[in-house]
Amino acid sequence: MRRERTEPGGASRRHRADAATERPHRAAPREPADDAAIDAGLPPDGPPDTPPPDDVLLDRIQGGWLGRCAGAHMMADPAEVLDRCDAVDRAVLTLRLLETYGPGFTHEQMASLWLLTLPFLRPGGAERAAYRMLVDGVTASGRVGAVRRPEPMQEGDGALPRADLYGYIAPGDPRRAARLARKDAQLSHVASGLYGAMWVAALSSAAFTARDATEAVAVSLRHIPPRSRLCDALCEVLVGHARGRTWAEVVDDIHRSHGHYGPRHTVGNACLIAAGLLWGDGDWTETVRLTVRGGWDTEVGAAAAGSVAGVLAGTGGIPAEWRQAAKDRVRTAVPDAGDCRIADLAGRTYALVRPSTS
Repeated sequence: MRRERTEPGGASRRHRADAATERPHRAAPREPADDAAIDAGLPPDGPPDTPPPDDVLLDRIQGGWLGRCAGAHMMADPAEVLDRCDAVDRAVLTLRLLETYGPGFTHEQMASLWLLTLPFLRPGGAERAAYRMLVDGVTASGRVGAVRRPEPMQEGDGALPRADLYGYIAPGDPRRAARLARKDAQLSHVASGLYGAMWVAALSSAAFTARDATEAVAVSLRHIPPRSRLCDALCEVLVGHARGRTWAEVVDDIHRSHGHYGPRHTVGNACLIAAGLLWGDGDWTETVRLTVRGGWDTEVGAAAAGSVAGVLAGTGGIPAEWRQAAKDRVRTAVPDAGDCRIADLAGRTYALVRPSTS
C-alpha cells in the first residue's frame, strides 16, 4: 500500500494540494516530447566515467538494492522489511525485463511482460491506465503499437521505481541510463513523468562515480531536458542547498510551488528526493528520514532516496539493524519471483553490467 504523509506546512496546505489534483497537468509547450527532440535539447555529453573496481561495484549495487528495500519500509519496524511493496516489485520487474530481453528491449516486449506478470489490480495511476489500454490494444489488433496513453496521471511518479535500476547497469554512464529509463517510461508516462524516470536513472548512475550526493544531483541534471519544469524545480533545490538554506525552508518552498500538482506528481516528489539526498549529506538514515518527512508519496520517495544513498555509501553505510533485517530475503509480488535474496538480486544486476563495461 502506498503511503502518504502530511507535509511540514500542516493540514491546510495538504487540503490545498489535494484539492488541486483535479487541475489538468499538461506539459508546457517548451517541453520536448519525442526522442529526437529530447536528445537534441540535452547538453553535450562527454565519455562515461570509469566504474569502480569489480568488488566495489558489486558492493555498491548491493547497497542500492538494500537501500531501496530498507528505505521503502523506513516507517515500519526493521523486522518487517520482508513485506512486499510496489517500489520493490517494480525494480524486480525491471531486472526481469533486462534479463529476458537485454537493454535493447522494445515497447512490445515490455508490454508483453507486463501483461504476463502484473496482476491487473496491482499497477496504479498511469501504469493501470496504460495496462488497461494495452489489454484493449492487444485484444483488438494483436499488437501494442496502436495503444494510446490516456491523459490523466501521465505525469505521476509511478515510473520512478522502475528507473533507478537502469543506473545500476550503467554505472558512470548517466546518459545511457537515462535513455533506457526513458524507453521504459514511454509505455505509461509523458512529460514530467518521463523526465523523472530519466532523472532517477541518471542520478543512480552518477552515484557510482560521484564524490558525494551534491555532485550526483548536479550531474543528473545534465541528462533531462534543461528547459523543463522538472529541471527548473530541481535546480532551485540545488541552488538552495548551495546557498546554505535550511532543509525546512526549501521543503516549504517545494510544497508552496508544486503542491497544486497533487501529492503523486513527479515534480514535487523528485524535489523532495533531491532535498533528502542533499541535506542528508551522505548519511543513509538521515537521507531517507528527511525524504519521508517531506511528505507526499513517501514510499516512492524513500525507496528512490534509499537506493541512491545506498549506492553512494555501499552496504557498509547502511545501519546494521537494516542490513540485518534485509540481508536474506525481500518479498515480491512478481510471479515466479516470490522471496528474493538481496544478494542474489545484486549478483544478477552485476551480471548485466559487465557487457557494457568490458
